[in-house]
This record gives sequence, structure tokens and C-alpha cells, in this order.
Amino acid sequence: MQNFTKSQTRLAFVQYIFQLEFSNTEILDNQSIEDFQKHFYNTNISLIDDEKEFKLRFNKNFLKRLYESFQNNINKKTINQELNNFININRKFEKWDNILKSLIFAIITELKITDKNKIKIVLNDYLNISKSLVSQKETKLINAIIQKYIDKNEINKK
Repeated sequence: MQNFTKSQTRLAFVQYIFQLEFSNTEILDNQSIEDFQKHFYNTNISLIDDEKEFKLRFNKNFLKRLYESFQNNINKKTINQELNNFININRKFEKWDNILKSLIFAIITELKITDKNKIKIVLNDYLNISKSLVSQKETKLINAIIQKYIDKNEINKK
């Protein structure tokens, strides 16, 4: 799969999680991801500070794999508690903006199914995505928290 397609799939995955966070939905089923794919594939989108629109074309199989990892590997309550231990500010992780939480959940989800030698590539791609969605300061915060998460959990010793 081409890098651009993988990036677009990751962007779509962040959007999918954002939808769940925004609607405060906990119930995940195969229909939700299928509906998402049907409505968002080939949709025109534009990013912050980008006047051009482009069609969101993602790999549906890869998106389904990310969805399955999210469904099977992510316990939001546990991750919230864990991330709160890494945060040195007064605002708990569960009170953060939905887009920040969505980015972090997406990163953690994919890291759980990524070989150790590809973690930096995956993380770098998500950080590039985050630059188009949040401020540079928030991107640095995401990076710092994910680095602590990786170190503490010794993600993918493979």
C-alpha cells in the first residue's frame, strides 16, 4: 500500500474515532465502520491552512484492521487513567478536546498492531496528520505523551 493511501486511511481512522468521541458512543459494531466507509470514502475534505480540497480515499481493509484493533485492544477507561499519570497539567485526559483524544487513541490503537521496527514510521505519520488538525504545541504534547506510553508499556517487543 502506498504511503499516501496509508496516511489517508489513518486520517479517516482519526475521523472515525472523533465521531465516536463527539457523539459519546461506546458501542462499536461492524455496521458503524461500514456506514463510516460508505459515507466518507471519496468525500471532499480540506485541512487547516490548506485552501485546496482533496478526495479522501482510504484503504478499506486497512481501516477495518484498525477498527478491529480499536475494538479489541482499547479500553478507554484504562488508557485515560494511564495517560493521566503522564500529564503534568491540571486537566485530566478525559476532559481534553475530542480531536486530541482521537489522535492519541488512534496512535495507541495502531501501535498495538505494529512491529517494533515500524513504530517510528507510524508515529511520525500520525504526528504529521496532527499538524494539520491541531497546533504545533498540541502536536508536541501528543508526541511526549505517546513516547511515555510506549516506554511504560514497552509497546510491541516483537
